Amino acid sequence: MHPRNLKAATLAAALLCLGRIPILSDEIPSDFTPYVRLGHLLKVSVYRNPILDPSGQGIVNPGELVREEGPIAMPVGSGAIISAEGLILTNWHVYAIEDQVQYDPRSRILRVAERASTTMLVYRLIDNDPLKAPIVQFRASPVSLDEEHDTALLKIVEDAEGNPVDLRDFSYVALGNPFGMKINADLAVLGYPGKGGDTITITDGKFLGYYRDDGFPGQDGFIKTDAAMSPGNSGGSALNDLALVGVPTAVTLPQLAGSDMGYIHPVTWALKGLVVAQFKFGYHPPEIPLEWLTSPYNSDETAQSIFLTGYILAANSGRGVGSQVIVIRPDKTLEEIARLHQELQSAALVFLMRQMSEYGVSAEDLSRRFEVPVDRVKEILEIELSDETISEDTRRYLGGEFFYMNSESDEDGFFILSVPRGDKFVLHVLKEGYFPFHRDLKAQSGGFQDIGRFKIFGR
Repeated sequence: MHPRNLKAATLAAALLCLGRIPILSDEIPSDFTPYVRLGHLLKVSVYRNPILDPSGQGIVNPGELVREEGPIAMPVGSGAIISAEGLILTNWHVYAIEDQVQYDPRSRILRVAERASTTMLVYRLIDNDPLKAPIVQFRASPVSLDEEHDTALLKIVEDAEGNPVDLRDFSYVALGNPFGMKINADLAVLGYPGKGGDTITITDGKFLGYYRDDGFPGQDGFIKTDAAMSPGNSGGSALNDLALVGVPTAVTLPQLAGSDMGYIHPVTWALKGLVVAQFKFGYHPPEIPLEWLTSPYNSDETAQSIFLTGYILAANSGRGVGSQVIVIRPDKTLEEIARLHQELQSAALVFLMRQMSEYGVSAEDLSRRFEVPVDRVKEILEIELSDETISEDTRRYLGGEFFYMNSESDEDGFFILSVPRGDKFVLHVLKEGYFPFHRDLKAQSGGFQDIGRFKIFGR
């Protein structure tokens, strides 16, 4: 070894022996506290002698309740704190855990674990040491649950014991442009996969492009990576230049040949939740710039549409009213839209029944699932969807042309729906016992638009 190299090696060894001075890669954050683990409190009910469905695929009656256990804390996924006031971004499927059912045929004992609270447990590092396991420090309530985009936004509201907290100084990770990376750019994935134990796991990989497949619209637009991911990474963080560009969501199926691949939701898919956080709850979520949304690589609805928000109030009380809110093109009437909607529902029913039948679901099972007589199911399966059997408007709608969008306002009167950016439209509000309300509007050019509060009058 050259003397100069020997001197450099000796110096490096000395520095490493210091131990208390962490040497971190440029792609690994120095603050790990925003990268949290999420869990549920579960209540376990134990039953004896349940009655099973003859197919063996379900429970007809759980049987005699023997005892209840819990609550039991169970980690289920990962998340990232994205604002100083404690907003957490994760996956919808991390929050919407299904009941866990275990049945022992020998003892005929059924155990059903279900969520005991609507809040989630937030495990966070206390001293920012990534080699230690995080502990439960807080509980977070749902702000927005977007199943379509498989994203969820939570807000830290309680401490570990359930006492209210209103902290506004959380360390957080900034959002980054998911469409600004060059192919083969570096990605770091942070989360809590089950196979990694209780400590945070950091894997690195490359940005391999975007998943494109019109046949799978729910996956179209995923960020692809070769960074190692497994169950438990869901809802975590994918970083590029230390900015959160996406939410790790899925991995390739084990039976698929070839190298494993991970799939990440771009952070732009969280826009709906961020808009709800701002205009319904008054929080201060991070902004997503318009240039991210209008990128030619963005295949999500946000590329051409904006999220429209507002409140429907009763004129006599000033309180929110749950109503039907419909946005339609100005050249169409409500009656025309109603006919189009009915035709689309019928076509969707035919398509869905036929698809399930092709997968082997019997006419009798379809009858039970859709609550339609067996004879009618058989008639529906014989219907041929062709250009002669559907209207021109339906063909254009199915081809991607905008005709309408409808939504229900919640009990507070708040609503959110998407409309084409920059288009004119008519907003209609329908509620039994109230006069119909409508107003001409024009969508702005940004990512969202709040149109304020509208009062409707009782009959």
